[in-house]
Amino acid sequence: MLGQAALGDHFLGRHLRMAGLAVGQLERLKMIVRPNVALIVETAVVYGRQILHGIARYMRAHGSWSVFLDERELLAPPPDWLIDWDGAGVICRPTTPELARRLLSRGLPVVDLNDRYGNLGIPHIGSDMRAVGRMAAEHLLERGFNNITFCGFSGEIWSGERLAGVEEAVRGRGHLHESFESPVIGLREHVWQEERDRIAAWLRPLPRPLGVVACNDVRGHHVLDACRMLGLVAPEEVAVIGVDNAETFCELCDPPLSSVVPDAERVGFEAAALLNRLMAGVPPPSENLRIPPIGVVTRRSTDVVAVDDPMIARAVHFIREQVAAGIGVDDILAVLPVSRSGLERGFRRHFGHSPHEEIRQARLKRVKQLLAETDWPLERIAASAGYDHPEYMMAQFKREIGMTPTEWRRSPEASYFIRPIKKPLAGDKGS
Repeated sequence: MLGQAALGDHFLGRHLRMAGLAVGQLERLKMIVRPNVALIVETAVVYGRQILHGIARYMRAHGSWSVFLDERELLAPPPDWLIDWDGAGVICRPTTPELARRLLSRGLPVVDLNDRYGNLGIPHIGSDMRAVGRMAAEHLLERGFNNITFCGFSGEIWSGERLAGVEEAVRGRGHLHESFESPVIGLREHVWQEERDRIAAWLRPLPRPLGVVACNDVRGHHVLDACRMLGLVAPEEVAVIGVDNAETFCELCDPPLSSVVPDAERVGFEAAALLNRLMAGVPPPSENLRIPPIGVVTRRSTDVVAVDDPMIARAVHFIREQVAAGIGVDDILAVLPVSRSGLERGFRRHFGHSPHEEIRQARLKRVKQLLAETDWPLERIAASAGYDHPEYMMAQFKREIGMTPTEWRRSPEASYFIRPIKKPLAGDKGS
């Protein structure tokens, strides 16, 4: 791969050598002159911001550019000035067919990151949307959800590709039910309650337990809101997974939303590397690059094993909702019309253990969550996980996990308890 010195030759041109500059002077000028690059990437959503992180990482490792960047919304059109811009290169997310045609006619080095139009005839890098859909569906299948469906946006290539990935994953392993799609643009043109009612009408007749792959986190929120309106318990009756892992947004969902994590940072890194080559005169690659997703961050919207018994599903939901209150089996029997023996048989049939064991596991998971997410003292964590005595919590944790709560809090496992392990970016250590 050509480095920054080759780019210096490209941008300084013959006129510097013709000026009679000494070799040392020329080399110093090459270090000062930076190519002007426009980054037309949205900053309003996490995917775009992660792309920019990847570009910044590439620039730190391989030499800086003089960058133009403005704050942009996801669906904002490309700026008018871009057509006549006299710069060295462009990385563009909102590329349209018309913009691609005009940029091609100018011969300006461009890397296209659009997800809405597909191949526009210029070098393109993007997430592997089918792999994203497959990963989401496999997450639900692994949890025992055999009835799978998809909620997406119509007329969006990226959403359609994610649906195709869901279809590939479910084929031969489960039942894929009719999906729901509506225009993303239309969401701002009508009352949100109307959209929620349409999603609810779609969900109502579908079999349960049901796993729903939402095309992104926003759509996942829509599905969870419709479930709440219908009185459906998530995740026990309807489990929902989104895409993008917009952490604050996912945590604000009720219950918090599981999400596939695209490797947007690597998309940005690879886009910067490709633009660097194009600006140095290297021919574009013959094939577009598709970046696979990193993994799934599991939150409560899918953190369950599918059961086809509504009463047991509601018992599990009650345990998860009330675990901090120090509940026992008697509290479950007080709110659900089931006998103690029936509850015991149901849990052993579906999970292989007793309701009491389910409560114990839920408390330990709550302890792990609080250890990973807070700096609370152990006394406060014990009280917030339903333990009457912190000493009992610590003894049970050590017996089950093999280390004390304090040791676990300092371990690598705590760092990745609710966050995906980030892979190093390709090419990080040189070109």
